[in-house]
Amino acid sequence: MNIGLVRHFKVISPHGSKKLTSKEFDEHMSGYDIYPVKPNEINIDSNDWDICYASTLSRAQTTAQTVYSGKIISTPLIVEVPLSAFMKTSFKLHTMVWQVVGRIAWLFSFKSQKEGRPQTLLRINQFLELIEKSGHQNILIVSHGFFMKILARELKKRNFKGELEFSPKNGKLYRFQN
Repeated sequence: MNIGLVRHFKVISPHGSKKLTSKEFDEHMSGYDIYPVKPNEINIDSNDWDICYASTLSRAQTTAQTVYSGKIISTPLIVEVPLSAFMKTSFKLHTMVWQVVGRIAWLFSFKSQKEGRPQTLLRINQFLELIEKSGHQNILIVSHGFFMKILARELKKRNFKGELEFSPKNGKLYRFQN
């Protein structure tokens, strides 16, 4: 089986403060789900892929429709791992602090996060079972950076070969094979 992973195109987010309160950070993350994307050059031959699965979030949908001309199946199983402020405060923290500590909170399934590591792994395994049963051998997946990192680890556990950068680039194809 050949799997192609594509992170959605770069999100065009309004320029704002790099330091945010917890409320501002949560609002920024909600906005991120609806901001438009900026397409980039990507060379994907639709004939190389039997089918495309895309996250239901608009940034992934737009990317999938731009890079693939065949059948696209939308699924919430491959949406980005939600990220929320890890604490409530009016004190402003840099967005990088909110993001890094939020992902640590995800790892340990803190209640501040809408989804913990076990729930993410459950979604990934449900999705992998879905594509294994699909009968398709060449599958293109359009998803999100953090989700793709966890998905790539699970693919490797299933003896897939391939590499994903630490921070997957927007609109770039990463190939995995078993």
